[in-house]
Amino acid sequence: MAMLSMPFSFSNLNLRRANRCSGKAFANAKGETAATAGGVRVTEGEGNLPKIVLTSPHGSEADIYLFGGCVTSWKVDGGKDLLFVRPDAVFNKKKPISGGIPHCFPQFGPGPIQQHGFARNMDWSIVDSENVEDIPVVTLELKDGPYSRAMWDFSFQALYKVILDTKSISTELRITNTDNKPFSFNTALHTYFCVSNINASLKISSYTCLNN
Repeated sequence: MAMLSMPFSFSNLNLRRANRCSGKAFANAKGETAATAGGVRVTEGEGNLPKIVLTSPHGSEADIYLFGGCVTSWKVDGGKDLLFVRPDAVFNKKKPISGGIPHCFPQFGPGPIQQHGFARNMDWSIVDSENVEDIPVVTLELKDGPYSRAMWDFSFQALYKVILDTKSISTELRITNTDNKPFSFNTALHTYFCVSNINASLKISSYTCLNN
């Protein structure tokens, strides 16, 4: 079994004591149920698609669609959205959500399978949620199925963690090979930022790729 982990963060985040809540249940896109922690809730989004909303007591907020595991909104202290979603984006599962932080896996760009792979065209599941010192955290999971195997015949598990801090959002994508044969792949979080000045610079505080 091989595993590759790709953490990405806009700030350094020290996760210490976890305060978990388990009294609230919801149905995810596959009809399964899971518990949510404080600051993590599921609601109906565009196109009646299930959407996770992360909120912190400091006013920051993020939206994540289970379809494509796509973060579509990130606001700090009630301000303007820092992510961009194209005006012509559709929320009908017929094509990927155009904007936010879409997944590219197991292929980036054009190639032998569909553009940017299939991860952004599949329903992800919620496998964990927690609240770490008023910081909401949710973990999504994607596994192989008939749709993915029709174009890429490998067994895998993808875990995607999203952490909403007061002034930052952090993500971690972990790919595990659960097959009995090796495979190679490309992956990326193809982020769309909302900017008023196209010449503005962006500072990324942490980016690490680990091959375990």
